[in-house]
Amino acid sequence: MDKLLRTRLATVVVLTAVFAAGVLMGLAADRTLVAPPAAEGSRDRDEGREERRPALYEQVNPTDEQRVAIDSIVAEMRTAMRALHAEFRAAYDTRYAALINETRYAIKGVLTHEQAQAYDSLVAERDRQRAEREARDDRN
Repeated sequence: MDKLLRTRLATVVVLTAVFAAGVLMGLAADRTLVAPPAAEGSRDRDEGREERRPALYEQVNPTDEQRVAIDSIVAEMRTAMRALHAEFRAAYDTRYAALINETRYAIKGVLTHEQAQAYDSLVAERDRQRAEREARDDRN
């Protein structure tokens, strides 16, 4: 009887492990098949800035008078957020830039001369795109 119980327990354990492995493999395959490539994901994020979902307060159908008051509140919040963002940049941009530059320098240290030149070109292009995006965001 003891041997039969151990056999059943071992069977249950093995079946549970196989089932769990199947679930995990299914989830991994689903993520791989559904997840967009990085380039598409960043493009979608940039497009999302132009095609924003309606604000939650729009979904409760505010009156024109309420909409004017809400617009004023949102404008004040945006001004405060811009000021806070500028404060963060002043406090952390120097340290952030130093860390980025140290990392880039370390990466170039393991590359060949030709690879390092290509890497510098890619970095310059990325920095240019980032500066354009930040300038565009600052205007909004």
